[in-house]
Amino acid sequence: SLGERARGGLYEPIHGSAPDIAGRGIANPYATILSAAMLLRHSLDLQVEARALEAAVSTAVDGGALTADLAARGAAGISTRAAGDAVLAAL
Repeated sequence: SLGERARGGLYEPIHGSAPDIAGRGIANPYATILSAAMLLRHSLDLQVEARALEAAVSTAVDGGALTADLAARGAAGISTRAAGDAVLAAL
């Protein structure tokens, strides 16, 4: 907690930034992207932009842009870059 005064915040997925798999293209970027939506909403008061980012992630996932941790057992899943591209396309 940073206290009650509005002065910014620290935004990171609860699992951290996964440095052990950095650069391998296998990380799920959705929690990081949703952390950016939290920054937009809570630190910058950009409600519309935060909702747009959240909706884009939902659209990507609902459209089948699933990384290996979200894909069905035995399915390969898409790369980190492909997941990010799916969010960008939905924006």
